[in-house]
Amino acid sequence: MHTEPAVLFDNVSHAFGDQQVLQGVSLRIEPGEIVGLIGPNGAGKSTLLRSMVGIIRPDQGIVRVCGTDAVRDSLGARRHIGYAPSETALYHQMTSEQLLAFAIAFHPHADHRLGLSLLDTLGVPRTKRLGKLSHGMKRKIVLAQAIASGGPVIVLDEPTEALDPEARRMVEVELRKQAEAGRSVLFSSHDLTSVERLCHRAAFLRRGKIVRAGAAAELAAEAGRLLHLEFRSPLNREQLPQRGDWRWQGQATRWSLQHNDAVESVLAVIAELPIDGIRDGGGSLEEVFDALYGGDRT
Repeated sequence: MHTEPAVLFDNVSHAFGDQQVLQGVSLRIEPGEIVGLIGPNGAGKSTLLRSMVGIIRPDQGIVRVCGTDAVRDSLGARRHIGYAPSETALYHQMTSEQLLAFAIAFHPHADHRLGLSLLDTLGVPRTKRLGKLSHGMKRKIVLAQAIASGGPVIVLDEPTEALDPEARRMVEVELRKQAEAGRSVLFSSHDLTSVERLCHRAAFLRRGKIVRAGAAAELAAEAGRLLHLEFRSPLNREQLPQRGDWRWQGQATRWSLQHNDAVESVLAVIAELPIDGIRDGGGSLEEVFDALYGGDRT
């Protein structure tokens, strides 16, 4: 039986002036699924998230949230979303308790009690004015209001930025709990360890395009079939051996090879290259990131 996705991006493109920041992005997120957006600065992660909440209007494509067209009816789509932006420009005269109540009042299914509980769990003083709080404390408030909104979709832009390890663990536990209850979570992050630990799927963006997507565990496992090579002299792609599904990424003296063969057979083929060093991939999203972006992380 066909079910409506919680979030749908279909061929979404957007430019700021002559700079193309999204190029034909398509992605589907199901109810109860946690999906991480990965990429270097400027890859288009934040712009994609902002297209869901009406901050930017895509030049092309479809953005739907729980069946609502986020381009034509951004306010309607926003009611389905608990959103935590990466910025923490808050009303500094408010207390954390006041800001929580203000932020979630717009949402029809908000859970004020949950929001207060999250503030307490994360160690945020309820009655202290925001102007007196650290950046990390403000990040916790922004995350708490997004989760407490009650919207079926939680959208977080760099949620673990400025969080200490214990707070990060608490947020991850809460997000898992929300996903188990059927809410969808979409977030961008540079914290690949958290993405690997938390996400069902991950999507890698580069220059506004999704260059790799799949189950996070499977992508990490593929990194175990990855070799990182350093050469004594620069090589171009044409000088590297090609076999079936081999994929080379890199430039000059540093290259990575994604393969599905026995390591011994790969080593036999590349033995004639001017290899200065070789390292086996460790089976993590960090390895996938290095293979996809190499020396060019823009």
